[in-house]
Amino acid sequence: MIWRLAVGLALLAAPLWAETDGLDEATIRPDDRSVTERLLVRAGFGELQKSYALIVGVSDFDEFTDLPTAKDPLRMRDYLVDEAGFDHVHILTGDKVTKDRLEELMLDDFRQLVGPNDRFLFYWSGHGETLGQGPGARGFLPLKTSRKGRFSTMVSMDDIADWDSYIIAHQVLYLMDSCFSGLVGSAPQSDLADITRAQLGGPARHVITAGRADEQTIAVDQLGGSVFTHALLNGLRGAADATNALGKDNLVSVGELKSYLGQEVTRLRTRFGWQRSITPQIRDLTGSDGAFFFPVPAAFAPEDDPERDPPVSDGVAEMQQALIDLGYDTGGVTGVLNLRTQVALVLFQRDQGLEESGQADDVTRRAIIAALAGLAQPQGDGDVSGQDSLPETVMAIERTERAAIEPATPAPLPPQDIRVRPCETCPELIRVPGGTMAYGPRPVDDPIPSITEEVAPFFISATEVTIGQFRAYAEDTGVAFVDGKTSEGPSCFDWQEGDKLRKTAQAFNQGSDLSSDHPVSCVSRRDAMGYVDWLNEQTDGPRYRLPTEAEFELLLERQLKHRIAEEGFNRDLNNDADVVCALGNFGDATSQFSWRNQSCNDGNPGVALVASYPADANGLHDLAGNLWEWVADCWRGNLSLPRALEGCESGTLKGGSFDDPIKNAAPETRQPVPVNRRQTNIGFRVARDLE
Repeated sequence: MIWRLAVGLALLAAPLWAETDGLDEATIRPDDRSVTERLLVRAGFGELQKSYALIVGVSDFDEFTDLPTAKDPLRMRDYLVDEAGFDHVHILTGDKVTKDRLEELMLDDFRQLVGPNDRFLFYWSGHGETLGQGPGARGFLPLKTSRKGRFSTMVSMDDIADWDSYIIAHQVLYLMDSCFSGLVGSAPQSDLADITRAQLGGPARHVITAGRADEQTIAVDQLGGSVFTHALLNGLRGAADATNALGKDNLVSVGELKSYLGQEVTRLRTRFGWQRSITPQIRDLTGSDGAFFFPVPAAFAPEDDPERDPPVSDGVAEMQQALIDLGYDTGGVTGVLNLRTQVALVLFQRDQGLEESGQADDVTRRAIIAALAGLAQPQGDGDVSGQDSLPETVMAIERTERAAIEPATPAPLPPQDIRVRPCETCPELIRVPGGTMAYGPRPVDDPIPSITEEVAPFFISATEVTIGQFRAYAEDTGVAFVDGKTSEGPSCFDWQEGDKLRKTAQAFNQGSDLSSDHPVSCVSRRDAMGYVDWLNEQTDGPRYRLPTEAEFELLLERQLKHRIAEEGFNRDLNNDADVVCALGNFGDATSQFSWRNQSCNDGNPGVALVASYPADANGLHDLAGNLWEWVADCWRGNLSLPRALEGCESGTLKGGSFDDPIKNAAPETRQPVPVNRRQTNIGFRVARDLE
């Protein structure tokens, strides 16, 4: 597909920057301890060494439409050299770009330069062409002298895959500012948007392209070139550093980058009047265990001297030891305020209800001291000796935060119509009280500290929807539950060796050995809504639906308060290990996961039968744990945005699951997931209005 210039109504006459002879030159730093290596060490990835890049750009063509993108390769080179600190960047543009020269650089030069602990980046700016349609389509990159329809005169994606096989780098990333299908590799097996920091530094080989074969990407005069490269550079400079479970971490992973590119390219094409969709794509070249990432340079370079080693501080070392004693991973006692220590600080601050700055301010230091003092206090007979020694600032913050997120005590329910089952195969519903609730602590970039919402009384199923209940729907409607017709192969992500999610399971638990009383998983939000629609056809009265996020969080908060009262543990979930088994089915000692909590054994390494754990005060089971559950709300990163219940691209999950660390039992924890995503740790339950 030709990559065309389209600049909006007033920009159709954008000038073309013609290439004359082109560039074929390298920028190489002195062969000492590299700037990139210093950045990676500061970020906590000292095992990675040098970074190499090949930048290729073709904007002037003999037979294809010329492109106003001659500056894009230069901008990419300047970013890699001046900001990202790459050690060796070779730029090849114009008529210097030939298949022979590319092969020479990849097979002769970079094959010998790039080592097993190095990183390699390949950037291409130009047209993209596709030969064929469907799964067998092949992608091609026209050169200056390439002829239309003569694919032998172009560089194919198969050429790139072949050249890539000679590069033994630890991490490889291909950024293709062109649109075509026939990509080498396959869709990523793991969810790159949710990749953990422990996985981040693992081996990785990915391809990101600007769009699909049926799309046209655009260039705009005001942006100095293509919208893709403009968005790419903004993202790499930190805009793509998404808020995840650890808050902003000053690392831009390939998953974060792809997500940001999709949003920013859509925003830019709309701004400049381009109505057609542009959808950046990502592929794995090989089985990647990690994800290519970029340290945000400004976050890791010391202000006074970007070349020097990070300063070592005795105070930082003491703080790291204290955090380790409290159960947080700082990566060791180094005396350096590196990323791992900042992440540990963010987690500690979140657990304490403090501002999640990642910095050791006075309030945080006092809270650490107080937490350490708490470790030494007697635990029996309600002994609170030493309580007065807690800093008043810390106690005041704790009181304020708890008051903000704890809902009012619900009014008692009338005894009638507490439990109902509208049909024989319907889930049992329990009437629960409403109340005023305030959404709990949010990511550091959410400007709304708390949002209060009134929740009316409603019915909700006592357990997650079971395999047996879902099977009744599937068999009645012909939706394939047993015969696998929902997909030609595995369509559900399951855990594999190395804490990796791979698409190896069937939809709706097909082929599994789980009983009818296990909760149904491997269901997307769309699958769940199909079941809800079917229930509404079987019954009269108020319509079935998914519970809202506010309803679910209100119930989670009440469940936690109920457990605190019954079991006697405190609200700090990370510092009371027994809560793992008391609250529900989470990642306990029997789990296979590296993040498991080994302090207790809940008896279920995987998903458990519904109602295997004690009910809350309302009689509801497994709100927290067992399976993440779909709620009605479309995902919104900021809770101040309007709620949407239909037309979602991503839905919202609540509650945590059997494979989660205990921190995900917190009522405020929430996750975005594409609405067509199926995983063995995702299920749902249904709700219904009273009238």
